[in-house]
Amino acid sequence: MSAAPGRRVVIAYAGPLIALARIEALALLPGLFGRVYLTAMVRDEVLPGTAAFPDAAVLARALQEGWLEVVDAPPSAFKPLNPGVDAGEASAIHTACAWRDAGDAVLLVMDDRAARLEARAHGLALIGTAGVIGLAKTEGLIPAARPVLQRLAGAGYYLGRAVMDAVLADVGE
Repeated sequence: MSAAPGRRVVIAYAGPLIALARIEALALLPGLFGRVYLTAMVRDEVLPGTAAFPDAAVLARALQEGWLEVVDAPPSAFKPLNPGVDAGEASAIHTACAWRDAGDAVLLVMDDRAARLEARAHGLALIGTAGVIGLAKTEGLIPAARPVLQRLAGAGYYLGRAVMDAVLADVGE
């Protein structure tokens, strides 16, 4: 399945999904964007079966609720320019490119530096996990970004100081 042409679509990669699930903030995504897509390859990374991470049930529930939807990456010989981009990231970037080329306004939710550079090289719009938290504050979904960012860092998710400071400055905290 693909999004209808001309729509605004959001495609998420594994890292932000796992991070937001870990701090019980996954609901920010449908609150901000409505439906969020992930490729089948990314789904297999976040829900690999028996070796799932501790918060996998939260993601499985999101899939059952329907706001998180799995799509197949379009068939092609897409190869990332950057060798540091893994197969899941490449599938998300390739899907975003295909949907953008079909007329959709696409936003990728992605944190990995190599993947973000790859997405930028393809002219894709990006937001990271910290940016999602900042946007949630701006849109009134959360009263403050700082405690959520601190929970994220406390849960072991790496956030650079400059990223945290930029988000907090953007939201006036």
